Amino acid sequence: MDLKAFSESLSARLLEFAWDEWAQMGISAVPHCESRWAQDPEALIVFTLEVARADPRLFDELLDWMLLNEGLLSIRRLRAVCIDEVDRTLVAGAIAWLASRHPRTRLQAKPPRDETGLQVPLFAAAGTLRDVDPAFAKAGLLRTPLEPSGKSQAPDLSLPIDLDFRLRGVFGVSIRAEVLRILLCTTAPLMTASALARSSVYSKRNVHDALTDLAAAAMIQVFSVSGEQRYQIDKRRWAAWLDLCPQGPPSHREWPQLLGALRIILRWSQQPELADASDYIQASSARQLLEVLRSDLAFAGVPTNLRATAEDAAPTLERVIDDILTPLERARASSR
Repeated sequence: MDLKAFSESLSARLLEFAWDEWAQMGISAVPHCESRWAQDPEALIVFTLEVARADPRLFDELLDWMLLNEGLLSIRRLRAVCIDEVDRTLVAGAIAWLASRHPRTRLQAKPPRDETGLQVPLFAAAGTLRDVDPAFAKAGLLRTPLEPSGKSQAPDLSLPIDLDFRLRGVFGVSIRAEVLRILLCTTAPLMTASALARSSVYSKRNVHDALTDLAAAAMIQVFSVSGEQRYQIDKRRWAAWLDLCPQGPPSHREWPQLLGALRIILRWSQQPELADASDYIQASSARQLLEVLRSDLAFAGVPTNLRATAEDAAPTLERVIDDILTPLERARASSR
């Protein structure tokens, strides 16, 4: 397996996806399509913080967008979407930079630091730095000082991709907004609190409390199936109230799981020691990676070959990437 070529191809596809999504959400870029799904802002931010390490312009424009639209974001959820220490470090650096520009109590949490005190370059192609940004340095990341470009705009709430921001405008940046987005956009006729908790990245208890309040206000319906409560929403009524397009609500994707899996695969492919390893070592590592991803991929509806041998692991991994990205790429292409 040519891991370098694999990694470069994957990085290019992920960057193209991220640019297309953010161009529709207010970043300074020309949108090439209109996505027909509702995006998860925090999941996309954490994803982009990783993939944009190969594209400093996207990284910097994302932070410019976050500075302008910080009030639309859940800082608590931004941290909850993180799946490993790399995510937490990138998010800590971004939040510290926001706090340096826009001091707020909710942005003042002390960023985590590696006990060794090591600092690493933020960008893949970083050269020698004469000066570093103090906010990112506190999180252990080295980059040149960042000044906001001031080019970003607020999300266009009429676009399908920005439905979450519209719901947050009505219900606040809250569990209710996330639960309603999922119920509106999913094709599942009924949802459990457990499934909604995993989709929304909130605790099951807090999601259950939000669902109870929404049901009491007759905004959603609750049913008991085999002793378990399940929830449903009247999509026609909500589509009319929100004045959605004739096609109805946008489609749903399990973004925390899908985008999390993609960045784990990207980081796996960028390990220097793995690039020079034998085919057998690479295949064994790919098989272990598939096992790590199996639960999230299954939840997101991505098929995997659970009986894949080490020899089958690399082709299976490539099929997993295609199963995630190809439907998104085709949908975007059809809207251009």
